Amino acid sequence: MRPSATGRILFWRGGSLWIGLAGEAAVRHAHHAVQIALPFPQGRVRFQDRTGTWASYSAALVPAHEPHAFEARTQYVAQIFVDPESRDGRILQRRYHKQSVVALQTASLTQENADLAASYHARAKDGTLIDLARRVITTLSGDLTDPASQTDDRIARAVNLVREQLGDSIPLAKIASAVHLSPDRFRHLFVAETGVTFRAYLLWQRLERSLVAYIGGESLTDAALIGGFADSAHFSRTFRRMFGIAPASVRPE
Repeated sequence: MRPSATGRILFWRGGSLWIGLAGEAAVRHAHHAVQIALPFPQGRVRFQDRTGTWASYSAALVPAHEPHAFEARTQYVAQIFVDPESRDGRILQRRYHKQSVVALQTASLTQENADLAASYHARAKDGTLIDLARRVITTLSGDLTDPASQTDDRIARAVNLVREQLGDSIPLAKIASAVHLSPDRFRHLFVAETGVTFRAYLLWQRLERSLVAYIGGESLTDAALIGGFADSAHFSRTFRRMFGIAPASVRPE
């Protein structure tokens, strides 16, 4: 039997924290998020990069849309996912996008990592863990006043509209019109600003919505429908493609 991951998955606008005991290895996959992996103090995790090479890390970052595999069996790990169109995500993506898997300097994250580990084991409140995860992001992203870190206002409005209307049909032309762009101009600008097509971004958001429902106690079938998937099989296939594991292998505490 494959080991299940057990822990907590917490969301905020623009990111999420997955923290706890790692389960089965994640096969090769790619997702729309910058991934920061912090094994608890003295721990190690392994990543396979785009060339197929495996290496061990005391802390690592994977840029958005980068194919990789991941293994941390029996390890406690804090994994932080940052949307690349967010202010922090744009800085991280620009800073690290040329590398496949980045070895992070653990000295600058020692206190944050220790605090995350201690707070998790002490069963700290969600807000405390989220604040600690966001502190890690701030440490890595540094100066947030860089003008290049700002998303085009029209795409920012489009992202907000997508989040508000996830339960409905969301044609590209409808969103483009709402932000006063032609469909063609919106299509190209959206890719330039987010790194993915509108359709792929919509799928990512629906996956997140289904995951929130699933860890909140809904069945796989109901969670899939809440996110707009045809059925649990569709949800599970998409989840595996983006995270390298089956959603049923994740067991929220």
